[in-house]
Amino acid sequence: MPKKRRRAKIPTPAWERPRGAIGSRILGRSFQFYGAVVVGVLIVAALAVVGYAFTSDYVEKQRRPGSTAIQVEDTHFRLDYFSNRLKMYVGQFGGQGADAAQPTTAVPAVSDILIQEEIVLRFAGELNVAASEDEVTEAIATRIGAKTDDPNFDVIFQQEVVRSQLSEDEYRRMVEASVLFSKLRTEFEKQVPKTAESAHFRQILVSTEEAAQEIRDQIENGGDFVALAKEKSLDPSTKESGGDAGWIPRGALAPAMEELIFPLKPKEITTIPISQGVFIVEMLEKDDDHEVEDDQKSSLAIRAFQDWVEEKKKSVNIVNNMDLGSGDSKKIEWAVS
Repeated sequence: MPKKRRRAKIPTPAWERPRGAIGSRILGRSFQFYGAVVVGVLIVAALAVVGYAFTSDYVEKQRRPGSTAIQVEDTHFRLDYFSNRLKMYVGQFGGQGADAAQPTTAVPAVSDILIQEEIVLRFAGELNVAASEDEVTEAIATRIGAKTDDPNFDVIFQQEVVRSQLSEDEYRRMVEASVLFSKLRTEFEKQVPKTAESAHFRQILVSTEEAAQEIRDQIENGGDFVALAKEKSLDPSTKESGGDAGWIPRGALAPAMEELIFPLKPKEITTIPISQGVFIVEMLEKDDDHEVEDDQKSSLAIRAFQDWVEEKKKSVNIVNNMDLGSGDSKKIEWAVS
């Protein structure tokens, strides 16, 4: 007899299975499992981001000393070099307690010095001004208080290089720029004219706008300028002379001062705010062709040199990461600290 075929068992649909069936338990654990996986992935990702940020910050800090503080064309001044020059500058002004050594003053000053040095080194040759190796060595000897023929000169120089934390080439380049600066100033002094537009005025320096206005009112109402200057002026160079500044040629004063003083007419009075206070200035007389005195030629030469530097700056690409207004705050903080 043929065998009876066994009836195939039809599986129960999942929606008809009782609660707690195997499929339901597996499905339930899957939601928990995948939820845990997602949370784990998010934690790992967060840790990775934090780790990357920490590592990047660490690497940046490690590389920061070698990064660029200032760039003039293809010359890069490293941040650690800037910091060492900043230390030298602060030391020249009596240490960190001095007003001139405060970061808001010292950082811009060192930036200007480095840019000016590079301008001088690049363009002094256009005025036929150069510094020989012997001249640079002589200037170094003067700085370190030694003589070039001293048997210990090299040792003393190397001690100074170590103290400055500059390399020997960096130190010599710095001194070469100073030699060129002195030569350029001499060259510009030769070009100072014998006569120039000049103004004869007197001045009183006080500390506040209120004090300046009070004194100005007194003078305009007939007060004695000379007596008031001797009594109230804070300017030691003109106080005893009743505020008389003498004949000043155009180019001897800061440009901002000249723009306010030279347009004045005789007997006209104005007030000029400066960082140290406020000047009350009275014009006495003017001359379009007044003789330039010998002791004024140096200031005129410096002004001409500064104008020359500013003109040359326009011809080169300068990147100043140490600018307090628009520079790299992290680099500035690193250099100051």
